[in-house]
Amino acid sequence: MYDEIPLKGGRVTQGVVRKGDYVLRPCCPNADFVHNVLKWLESKSVSAAPRFIGLADDGREITTFLEGIAPTDLGTYNGNSHWKPTDMQLCEVGKIIRTLHTALLDFPGCISGQTVCHNDFSPCNFMFTNDIPYAVFDWDAAGISDPINDVANATRMWSDIGNPENTPAYVGNTINTILDSYGLCNDDRKALINKIHEQIQMAGKSMYSFLMASQQQQKALSFQQWTNDCDSWLYQYQDQITPYFVKY
Repeated sequence: MYDEIPLKGGRVTQGVVRKGDYVLRPCCPNADFVHNVLKWLESKSVSAAPRFIGLADDGREITTFLEGIAPTDLGTYNGNSHWKPTDMQLCEVGKIIRTLHTALLDFPGCISGQTVCHNDFSPCNFMFTNDIPYAVFDWDAAGISDPINDVANATRMWSDIGNPENTPAYVGNTINTILDSYGLCNDDRKALINKIHEQIQMAGKSMYSFLMASQQQQKALSFQQWTNDCDSWLYQYQDQITPYFVKY
């Protein structure tokens, strides 16, 4: 009845399509875990993620389609290539991450202090309606971990660390707005900068390996350089950034 319509915006997973009210996409290596996570969130009545419907005859996973607009890059939203998230948008990001982390604290396999982390809370994986983020998609990288790792990764991407157009004050205020909304305690805030460094390097190694395996050597080298530049920028300015979100 419905034609398959290719969906744009995916920077890693290819072959994602919409068919009526559903999305069909190739299963990732982590698919069984991801499907169980989505079913768990549905059982908790959490609406900030798509619902897992099942598998198509050809093996593709089927999830509900999320209406709205997703940023196409860290600084590009709804056709604006110089987009800066508003405080209201950042507050919603913090609330959504907290909601997801709380709902997944008792997911099977989580021990005290752990939850299921999305591991890619980039703006590009948030769906917006009426200019407000309301849900997160692309759970392929999800895994059980310390939630501060997820928060660190989210803040580094929403503040676009390493972008020379962004001042240390802008980055610090952006991080603080997300942390206030999420409710991160001060002890964890003190550890956040080191966690962000770790997340930058981990993301860099992961993407580098993926691109090299895909025989995209030039992109892999460019991404590696970008990762190193972001980390260097953070080392240069972290003493100016930290006071915006750590209370001494």
